Amino acid sequence: MATLRTYWERIQSSIWLTCGVLCLFFALVFWAITDKDDDVVEVVKAPETEVEIQIQPEKVAATTHLGALLDEVKPLENTTRLTASGNHEAEFRGTKFITDQAKNSTIELFRATEESVVKDFIQKQTDRSQLIYIRLSGENQHEQYVVLYGNYSNANTAKSALESFPIKLPVSLKPTIHSFSDYAEWVNDLGSDELGITGKIHEVRLLPAAVPRVVQVPVVKQQNSLNEDKVPADATTTTTVTRRDDSGNVVDVKKSHTEVPNTPSDHAE
Repeated sequence: MATLRTYWERIQSSIWLTCGVLCLFFALVFWAITDKDDDVVEVVKAPETEVEIQIQPEKVAATTHLGALLDEVKPLENTTRLTASGNHEAEFRGTKFITDQAKNSTIELFRATEESVVKDFIQKQTDRSQLIYIRLSGENQHEQYVVLYGNYSNANTAKSALESFPIKLPVSLKPTIHSFSDYAEWVNDLGSDELGITGKIHEVRLLPAAVPRVVQVPVVKQQNSLNEDKVPADATTTTTVTRRDDSGNVVDVKKSHTEVPNTPSDHAE
C-alpha cells in the first residue's frame, strides 16, 4: 500500500510540473507576439499662462457692469441706526421721523450739549404737544441736542406761527426756522416713537353724583308681664331714600315700610 501511494504522488507531482511548464511556454509565446518596438511620440502642451493672458482682455471687456449689484443690494452697515445711552423723553425723535418730515419746516428754539438741560426745559412746559428734540452727531459735528417746536408744511406757515409763539424764552435765545432736511445728515438715532415710548398723558375727570341717604327707624320693644322682650304686633321699619341734585336740592323722596313679624314667646305660661 505504501508503494502504491508513493507511485500516485509521483504521478500527481509530474502533472503539476507539466502544467507549470505549459503555462510558462504560452506566456513566452504571447509576449513574443505582442512585443513591438513602436516609436514614443512626445506631446508638447502650451503653457497655461499664455492662454490666460490671451483671453483675459476678453473677459474684462465682457463684464462692463462689474460691481453693479452693489447698487441693488447694499452691504449691511451695523452703525446705520444707533440708540444713545440714557433714558429719553417721549419727545425724542430719530432718523425715521426726520426722513418722513424732510419736506416740512419747524422752529428751532435752542441747542444744548447736555440732554438734561433739554429735559428740564420740556418738563417745565404745560403744553408739550408741539415740542420735540433730536440729537446731532457725526464725524465733523460735536454732539448737540436741538429743541424744535411744531411741524409745518412750509416756511411761511412756520413764520406765522413764530409771530404768535406761546412759549416765553430768554432774550438771548432767538428762534429760527429750519427745514427738517437740514438735520438729516447728523441724526442717526432711534426715536422714542419707534421704541414705543409714547408718553401720552390721559386725563380722568370725575363728575359729582347724588348718593342716596338711608334713614332707618329703630324697632320699639316692649316688656310683657314675664319681663321678656316682645315686639309689638304692629311694629314696622321705615326706610327713607332722599335724592338730591348737584346743588343739594331735594329731587325725590321715597319711603318704604317693612313689617316685623311678632313671634310668640316660648316661655308663656
